[in-house]
This record gives sequence, C-alpha cells and structure tokens, in this order.
Amino acid sequence: MEKDFFKTHDTLREIFDHLSDAVYFIDDRGVMLFMNQAAEKLDGYSLEEAEGHTVSELYGLDTDQSPLLTVAAGRKPLHDHTFRYYVNNREVYQICNTFPIELPDGTWGAFSIQKDVTKLKATIEKNIELQKQLFGYQEDIPEKSGKEGKLYTFNDIIGEHPVLKECKNLAYNAAQSDSPIFLCGLTGTGKELFAQSIHSASNRKDATFLAINCAAIPETLLEGLLFGTVKGVYTGATERKGLFEQASGGTLFLDEINSMPLSSQAKLLRVLEEKYVTPLGSNEKIKIDTRIISSCNVFPREAIQKQQIREDLFYRLAVINILIPSLLERKSDIFLLAHHFISLYNVRYKKKILAMEDEVTTFFLDYPWPGNVRQLKYCIECAMNLVNDDEMTIKEKHLPFYLKEESTNTHPTNTFSLDQNFYPLDDDIEKINIPKSKFLKQEPEENSLLGTIRQKEKETIVQTLTKNQGNVSKSARELGLSRQTLVYRMKKFGLK
Repeated sequence: MEKDFFKTHDTLREIFDHLSDAVYFIDDRGVMLFMNQAAEKLDGYSLEEAEGHTVSELYGLDTDQSPLLTVAAGRKPLHDHTFRYYVNNREVYQICNTFPIELPDGTWGAFSIQKDVTKLKATIEKNIELQKQLFGYQEDIPEKSGKEGKLYTFNDIIGEHPVLKECKNLAYNAAQSDSPIFLCGLTGTGKELFAQSIHSASNRKDATFLAINCAAIPETLLEGLLFGTVKGVYTGATERKGLFEQASGGTLFLDEINSMPLSSQAKLLRVLEEKYVTPLGSNEKIKIDTRIISSCNVFPREAIQKQQIREDLFYRLAVINILIPSLLERKSDIFLLAHHFISLYNVRYKKKILAMEDEVTTFFLDYPWPGNVRQLKYCIECAMNLVNDDEMTIKEKHLPFYLKEESTNTHPTNTFSLDQNFYPLDDDIEKINIPKSKFLKQEPEENSLLGTIRQKEKETIVQTLTKNQGNVSKSARELGLSRQTLVYRMKKFGLK
C-alpha cells in the first residue's frame, strides 16, 4: 500500500475521521500508513508527522508491546486487548481490537481501532480510593456499612403500614436460609437497607457483607472485580481477589443486576450453578460459599423482554423474591419517616425543630414521591438547612423549590402494584410469596391520623373524577395510578 493511499480515497478517510475511537494502519515493516483525527488528537502527532515513521520510532514499542506490530507479524487478531504506552510525555491506556489486513500491493499489515480509557481508569482508581477512605475498607474489600460503620438491621426500617410490615416479615424469614434473594423496588425504596438487614439477621451476620452497583462499573472491569485477576492478565493488572471470594462465607449484594451486561450474566449463572470462580488469566478454580442477594429497579417481566436480564439467571436469583413497596403505597408512614429524619438532622445541624406545619403535612400527603424514602430524606435535610435557628417548625417555604414545580405535573405510576404482574411469564400471584389479599387489604382501624389521610385521598379522587367528567382512565393517569388500582380505591370509598 502506498503511503498516500488514503489521500486518494477521500470518502474512506472521511469515514475514519468521523469515528470517536482512534484508528491506525501500518504495513508489514511497522511503518505508519494512516491515523485518523481521533488518533492525532490523542497522541499529539499529525498524520503528516507520523507517516513514514515506524511504531517503534513514534511510541518506543517493540513487537511484544504493540498490538499493531504483534498482529502484523503473526497475522492473528487481538480482541479487547488492554495496553498502555507513553507518547509526548503522557501515559495512555487503550482497549483495542486489532486485525491483520492484506494491502493492495499483496503485502500484509495491520489496522487497529482503539478506545482511550486513560481518564476512566484514573476515575475508577480515584473512586476506589475515596470509597476506602469513606467506608474504612481494609485491604481491597469494598464493604458497605450503615450507621457508624455497622450494617443496618430490620429495626432501622421505619414504618407501620401493613404492606411494609408484611415485607419485613418475609425478608426476616428469608434471612434464615441461604437461598438467593431477589429484591424488586423503585429507586429510593431501600433495597440495600433490606439487603443489609437480611444479612444482619442471618447466620452469616459475623462474616463479610459486600455490595456492588452493577450499573456503576464498566463492562471491561466488572468481571475482574467479581471473579478476581492474576498479575499480568492485562497491563497494570495485579493479583486481586474477586468479590465472590472476598465475600465467601458471607453475603454479596448485586445492586441493579439488570444493568449487568448479558455476557457477564452468563458467567455469573455458571458461578451460581457450580459454586466456584476462575480469576481472569488463571485456570485455577476457587470454591466459594457466598449468599447472593440481587436487586432490580424495574419489573423483571419488562427487564427480560428488553433483554436486560437473562431469563434463566432471573429464576436462579429469584428463589426468594421480595417486593418492596413505594412510599406512595404507604403514605401513612410519611409522618414517622419525616419525624425520624427531623430528629436525625436536629442532632447533626444543632437545630430544635419540633414539627412540620399543616401546609407541609398536606403537601407531603399530596405529593407522589417519585424518589421515595430517599427523596423524603433529602427533602427534610434541605428544609433543616434553610430553617433559622430561632424557628421550631418546617414551613412550606423551606422545602426544595423543585417539589412545587413537580407537583403541578402529572407523574407516572410510582408503585410496584401486584396487578402489574411481577413475574415475567406467569401471572400466578401466589408465587411472590405474599398473598395478593394481604398486599391490597384495608388499612387498620381508623384513628385521627389515618382518618385524615383516607378523607384527603377520597376528596382528591372525587375532585379528579369530577374534573374529568367521570373518565376513570384519564383520572387514573392524572393521579399516577393504574386504572385497576383507581377502580379498587373507588370501590373502597363507595364511589360509583
């Protein structure tokens, strides 16, 4: 291939220049034939400066170090290969796919498509270091802890609503076995709080509890983090135990399992079935005894249909499954939670807040809480920061400004209602281990607090139905409920 081949093929060069990844072509002598604009920007060389020079001259790499030279010499491709090099006084980390190519003159060369992960690597290392400092990690164990370095227990789960009580009872019973547990709940409902509480109530409570958010770890690093690595499996890799091995004898919590790549899910399924892990770069099989708790913030049926979760993996993980209710489903707990958070922040911020004004209470009952308990907590924290030292109540003016803005808009259904079919392929509600009658049963006998809540709910439904001239579907959308749920509430209040 002549060195000006790409200059005479403007369309081809333009295509490569539009790619965000760096692209390189070399001949059989290792001479640079072409590099796209992304490569120029990354390395600090222009194409004109690099043309005619070898990879060794430009980057100081030999055949064993350069994927381009390795593939050009051996004519075998390299897939997802990680390597590093130094250029213009800076270190660069790349993940590349490199292939042999026959050039127009009959000789062989190589081309490579490379993704720069230098900043990503630095960010991950920084986050790991911050996590070690924040949670007091020992060695390389990212152990999640609750209050004062201790794991949460069921006593830390606040609420008296029957739905939440049933959920806690089920979780406590599940803690007594070693079967995998699948937690399903919206963002902010307390899935990790439940996971820690289950571990604390189990016979593994004195062993390690580890947690990993599957959505926060890049695919290229996830398997090494889970299964471990050996030194030299890729450039810069050290011998490190995976989370499965670190948590052996204890519990591993896989948060947002629906964000894990399907290829990694297949390997996870094998680990669960065979009870051993093989570190990356090793042939050694390490026996493990790790209790798995996983979570998902969307319905499993939806996740499977969208190919976010393998169906066979779901059934393996969901031996015991627990549906965590949203705050919208247990609004009577808002007062307990709010006063708990007020007490918490009174100590932290040296305040003397005694209560919330009636306008705040009414607003909290009307608001749909899309962020659930976590959002309520941050809402109270915001208000406590805005209250003056001489004030003793939280007023509406102290609430975050976005709450008022959001409350004027229609919110989607903020509930994992059982009528939405929790199971992916079967509508038999008994399989969820919570009878539907218990999930939808009446409130306890009314007292002044619950009576106020029920009356306010009834008035809101009547007003919405009147506004929409009795159109149930339209009213349900405005209320953020499913049609079936609204019909149930209408029957409960004797509305026709």
